[in-house]
Amino acid sequence: MRINEIVSLIKPNSVIIDVGSDHAKVAIKSLINGVATFVYNIEINQSPLDNTIKNLSNYNLLDKTRNILNDGLKDLKIKHKVDYCIIAGMGGKNIANILSNKPDKLQINSFILVPNNNAYLLRKYLKTNGYIIQYEKIIRESSHYYELIQVNKYNGFKINSEQDCYFGSYNLKHQTKIFKEYQQNKLSHILESKIYLTNKQKAKELDLLQKLCKK
Repeated sequence: MRINEIVSLIKPNSVIIDVGSDHAKVAIKSLINGVATFVYNIEINQSPLDNTIKNLSNYNLLDKTRNILNDGLKDLKIKHKVDYCIIAGMGGKNIANILSNKPDKLQINSFILVPNNNAYLLRKYLKTNGYIIQYEKIIRESSHYYELIQVNKYNGFKINSEQDCYFGSYNLKHQTKIFKEYQQNKLSHILESKIYLTNKQKAKELDLLQKLCKK
């Protein structure tokens, strides 16, 4: 479902970077669907990169990709102007670290980020570094929730407050049923675990959640 949501945001004839390509699922789907013309798949370890190459070969898509062993975006040199950079399947802190190492010369129009955790910390980084939210969505897979955050630096919803960092400025403007369900579940978890008694950040989050869920 996450792959489908990511690919649905990609406009036709796009060049994509997928950091942590996860068996080339995004590349395969976007190339077969015709929304991508070329995909750079990046892995930090050889074994998953080998899996990426193998899967692309099975679909005869190697000629439409470049598959790179690299530490995220660090020192990355690419000929194309990149339309989308996708970073999913890892924690928010790790995603923020990858973004912080993006070379200035690497021109990327839009980032699609799907953190497994610490979305708050990722948005804090985005706020500090001038990123603006284009679109957000809560994705539910079985009993797990994931936050999809699409950002750029020129158009969208600014991240202005702590509330924006916790919940997302786009989400707050477009409160869907699943968004409300997700926040209610977080509120219940914090109250039941009593983690707010020893964790200042969770205490702050609890206060914001209680205000949000009363609306």
